[in-house]
Amino acid sequence: MSPFGAILVAKLRTTGHSLASVRRESKLKVALVATSVVALWVGAFALAKLALQALDRFGVGLLGGADLSLVELLIPRALSIFALVLFVLLVFSNALLTHATLYRSPEVLPLLAGPLSFRTLFLARFVEIVTFSSWSTAYLGSPLVLAYGLVRHAAWPFYPVAVLLFVPFVVVPAALGAIIAMLAVRALPRLPRSALIVAAAVALVAVLAFFRAQLADPHFRETADLSAAFRLTARADSPLLPSFWLTSGLVAGVRGEVGEAVFWLALLAANALFFGWLAAESAQRVFHHGWSDLAGGGRRARRRARLGRSDTLARLLAPLPAQARWLTVKDIRLFTRDPAQWSQFAIFFGMLLLYIANMRGGARGFSTALWQSWITLLNTVAALLVLATLTTRFVFPLLSLEGRRFWILGQAPLARRQLVLQKFWLSVAFSAAITLGLALLSGWRLHLPLVPFAFSLFTVCSASVALSGLAVGLGCLYPNLAEESPSRIVSGLGGTLTFILSAVYVVLVAGVETAVLHWNRSLHHVGGAGGGAWLVAGGALFTLGVTAVTTVLPLRLGVRNLERLEV
Repeated sequence: MSPFGAILVAKLRTTGHSLASVRRESKLKVALVATSVVALWVGAFALAKLALQALDRFGVGLLGGADLSLVELLIPRALSIFALVLFVLLVFSNALLTHATLYRSPEVLPLLAGPLSFRTLFLARFVEIVTFSSWSTAYLGSPLVLAYGLVRHAAWPFYPVAVLLFVPFVVVPAALGAIIAMLAVRALPRLPRSALIVAAAVALVAVLAFFRAQLADPHFRETADLSAAFRLTARADSPLLPSFWLTSGLVAGVRGEVGEAVFWLALLAANALFFGWLAAESAQRVFHHGWSDLAGGGRRARRRARLGRSDTLARLLAPLPAQARWLTVKDIRLFTRDPAQWSQFAIFFGMLLLYIANMRGGARGFSTALWQSWITLLNTVAALLVLATLTTRFVFPLLSLEGRRFWILGQAPLARRQLVLQKFWLSVAFSAAITLGLALLSGWRLHLPLVPFAFSLFTVCSASVALSGLAVGLGCLYPNLAEESPSRIVSGLGGTLTFILSAVYVVLVAGVETAVLHWNRSLHHVGGAGGGAWLVAGGALFTLGVTAVTTVLPLRLGVRNLERLEV
């Protein structure tokens, strides 16, 4: 067997053993997670199908003919935007995964000692990178593609063609991300820290300015003027983009044009092979040099020495008790020293900045109370979904990242309950700063009335507490002290359950906010002119109750499990 095949077989056996270990898990937990995953997929499919059917019926009435559908006009362009955004996100995520898989994984060291080339080592790890980065994309994108095919009454070849198009599409950004990561690791240790900070700031400003200019054109109104939408979506239809090739192949498959779909599939496959080869050749030439620079760690050791001499962070946290202060300092420093952690956080934060930069107050068509309430609701839901993602990705693994060094904390004069509470309040502080700032800015720019503005702030503050408690509690309930990669910790059953329950909480509080924001229309259901105040009070009490349960119950279970844990 070739070295490449031997590594793949070993990885498949390891994966098989990991799946077999599920039998030792609680049957209730496995059943709950499996049911939730299936229900989430089915719900996404049902929602996508209903939306496309409604758009189809609306388009027939608007355009005045059953032979011309609004779905046929708009959905291909919407798919182009979706595929382009997905492509960019996959490039970033694969760059981070390449750094974690090639440079930080303990499996690489014994592989480097084996009789195989750097090209072979990279290709073996590249298969794992592509699989790990694309499964969530397939899970979230398949309901939309399936609903699109069913609404457009596509023939059966559309569905295998869609699967075949997806495979080379995810390989291209994976290869680009891997090349970026290897070149960055090779070059960045040689650059001074000030140059890196300036370059990152310039890149962030350039990206924000570019997207703001691209999105500044359309002014949507309450009338059915679609010209602005078409001008905006046409910017994603470039024949040089892999996202355009994917969308063109899907549209050709829906129309039954098998030959054209095969052409776009061949174009994607050829580019996937080319960029895969280019990434492998790059690994052969630059991977070992970059890995050696990171393993040497001379510059990093000097930076750590400077950090040890200057306790600025500890002085800023001086009001905290000593134990909580130094635990917080440790968590923050570990976070900033891990490029895979802070770079992903920077991507999330950059998306929020882009969203806020393109929010306009007093835009035409959004001045009515109806539009303001809906935009406020959508802003809150977007903020809560981002918060659910952040807490799942960064807060849930906090305890597990203590790893095999957890016994040190066990020997310290520190109750494990205090450890859990410290991580909980740290998460609340960071998450509230992000979501509360977003809610304040969006309310200010939309000129919201007092009641919607206050209730949106109340909702995001409650969610910061609830989602932090949920992530910290379940992170203590399902710790994985043997794994050092945060991405792998989150991908387990505990991380999946955290995100599912976080999404359930977001749905509940978003439903309450929907009722409160539209209380004028709900007065006849709750009794006269005084019904609005009762509705606001009832919504606030319900949100507080759900928040209390979501916060306290996981924390109690997590503390109990942590106190029984033997390490």
